[in-house]
Amino acid sequence: MLRYIIGVSLIAAAIMLIRRLAGGRMLRRHQYALWLLIPLYMIASPFIKINVPVAEEISNLIPSNVEQVIYENVYSNDALPLSNVENNDASDMVFEMSGEQNIAFEKDVREGSVAGVPSKTPVNTGLILNVSYISVAATLIILLTVYNTGFVIFCRRNRKYLGTDPKSGLGIYGISHRGVPFLLFNKIYVEEDPSAISEYAICHEACHYKHGDFIWVIIRHLVLALNWYNPLIWAAFILSGRDCELACDEEVVSVYGSGSAEKYAEDLLMLMQRKSDSSYRFSMTTGMKSGYKSMRRRLLSLKHPARTSYKAVALSLAALIVVSGFSVLDPKAAEHEQSIIDELVSEAVIDAPVKREAPFDYETSVPVVKQTYDRIKDITFYRDGSSVKARLSLPEGAGPFKTVVMRGKFGSDYSLYSSVVRILNENGYAALQIKNTHESEIISRSGGSGDKTFSDVYFKQVLDFYAVIDEMRYIPDIDMDNIYLWGHEIGGVIALYTGIERQSEIKGMIIVQPELSSNQYLEFSKDPKLAVRLYEMLPECYTPTVILEPRNQAESMKAVDSMPDAKLILFDYSQRFVDDKYIDMTAENTIEALKFIG
Repeated sequence: MLRYIIGVSLIAAAIMLIRRLAGGRMLRRHQYALWLLIPLYMIASPFIKINVPVAEEISNLIPSNVEQVIYENVYSNDALPLSNVENNDASDMVFEMSGEQNIAFEKDVREGSVAGVPSKTPVNTGLILNVSYISVAATLIILLTVYNTGFVIFCRRNRKYLGTDPKSGLGIYGISHRGVPFLLFNKIYVEEDPSAISEYAICHEACHYKHGDFIWVIIRHLVLALNWYNPLIWAAFILSGRDCELACDEEVVSVYGSGSAEKYAEDLLMLMQRKSDSSYRFSMTTGMKSGYKSMRRRLLSLKHPARTSYKAVALSLAALIVVSGFSVLDPKAAEHEQSIIDELVSEAVIDAPVKREAPFDYETSVPVVKQTYDRIKDITFYRDGSSVKARLSLPEGAGPFKTVVMRGKFGSDYSLYSSVVRILNENGYAALQIKNTHESEIISRSGGSGDKTFSDVYFKQVLDFYAVIDEMRYIPDIDMDNIYLWGHEIGGVIALYTGIERQSEIKGMIIVQPELSSNQYLEFSKDPKLAVRLYEMLPECYTPTVILEPRNQAESMKAVDSMPDAKLILFDYSQRFVDDKYIDMTAENTIEALKFIG
C-alpha cells in the first residue's frame, strides 16, 4: 500500500509540474491526455514490479515490497506476565506447578482472573486502517451512485425532446436546470427555450462525447473515491476537470475555425452570468460552464491558443515514463545479501544448517534476510520448520560488528527496548532482537495445549535461542567471535539456560531482573526424567555474566555468588513495573556491563 500511495502521488505531482511548465507549448487535448496515466497506474501497479539490484543506501530511498511492519505493543491473555506476580513467588509458581494445577492456573490467566494479570485484546492497527479506508471509499462510491441515479431519474422525468444534432447524431433535450448545457452519457441537455440555445454549446457537448468524456468523468470520480485520503489526487481531480474543458474549447474553435474564437468567448461570458448549483459538481456529467477563475483561464486560452510542440510532448512523456518506472522499482539490495548467503551455502564455505540430537534435538534452515529500514534488517530464522523472527539493528560504519542477542519478556515488542538498542548502536554494537513470542504460540507449535507444561514453553524458547546462535553465521554483519546474550525477566532465564549450554560460542551475558528461584528447574512432558536445575548449573558457568537489578534481590545475589565470573549491578529504581525510565536506566547499565565483560 505504501508503494502504491507514493507511486500515484509522484505521478500526480509530475503531471502537475509538466502542466505548469508546458503551458502554451502543448495542445490542450495532449495536456488532458496526460491525466489518463493515473487510472492506468492504479490498474497496473498490483501486477507490475521491476526488480533492480541497487546499493543498500539507494534502496532505502525507494519503497520496497517489504512494507513497514507495525509491531503492536500488545498483551496476550495467553501470556503469563511473571513480572506482575509479587516478588519471587512467580518463578516458584511456574516451575512447581504441574498437571491439573498448571491447567487451572493457565485457564485463570487466560480469563484475566489472576491478580495483577490484565485481560486485554491485541490491537491490530493495520486492520483498523484497512477497514477505515475501505469503509470511507465504499461510502463515497455508494453516495455518488445514489446521487447520480437520482439525477438521471430527474433528467428523464423533466426533459423535453428538441431534436437531434445533425453533426454528432446525439439527441438534444431541453430541461429546466441551472447546470445546462451539459452532456449526460449520450444525451445533450440545453435550455428549454430553443431561441436561447447556442450552436457553440451543442458543439462543445458533442466534443465532450467525441473525446469520451462521458466515460472519463466516471473514472475521474472513481479515482477520487479510491484515493480520498490523498490531497494530490484531489488536486488532480480538479485540474483534470479544467483540462477537460480546455480541450473541448480548443476542439470547438478547431471545428468552426480560428475566426470563431471571439463569438465563442461571448457565449462563455453569457454562461458566467448564471451560477451553477453546487450539488451539480459531483454528477457524472460534462458541462460547458465553470467557475469565474476557470472561465478566465479558458478565455485567455482562446485569446492565446496553444501551439503544437512535439518536443514538449516528447519531453513530457519521457519524464512521466521515468517517474512511472521509478514508482514500480523493487530494490533488491536485501535479496542481494540473501544471494550471498545462498552462494556461501552452495560453495560449502559455511556448513549446512544444523541438525542436533537429543535431548536438544532440532533442525535449522538457512535464514531469510529482508532490508526493512536504514541500518535495520528483519531476519527469519527457522527451527524445525517454524519461523523465529528477529530484527538486526546496525551501528554506523562497516561490519562485521560485535553483536548483542536480545530476548525480552513474554509479550513485549521490539519498541520496548529501543533505548537499549540505540545505546548499543551508539557504542558500536549491533543488536539482534529475537521477537518475543507469546507462550500460547509456543504451545500451539508444540502440538498441544493442556498436556504441555510451562517448562516446555520455556524449553522451546531456549531451542529458538539455540537456532538463532547456530545460524547467525550466515549474516555477514555479525562478528561471530564477539557474541553477547541479553535477557530481561523470563527472557533473562532463557538467556541463562542458553548461555550455560553454549559457553564456547559467547563472550558474555547480561541478565536484567531475571525471574530466579532456588527451586527453579525444567521438567519436560516428553521426558519427565529430563529435569534441569538452574542453580546446579550456575557454578559451571565460566562465561562472564552481569545481572542488573533495580533493587537488592536475594536470589540474584545468590546466583552471582555461585558463579565463577559474575557481577551484580544495582541501580536506584523503586518501581517493579517496566516503564521508559526503567528501560533507559537499564540501557545505561548495559554499557557498564559490557565494559566489565570486556
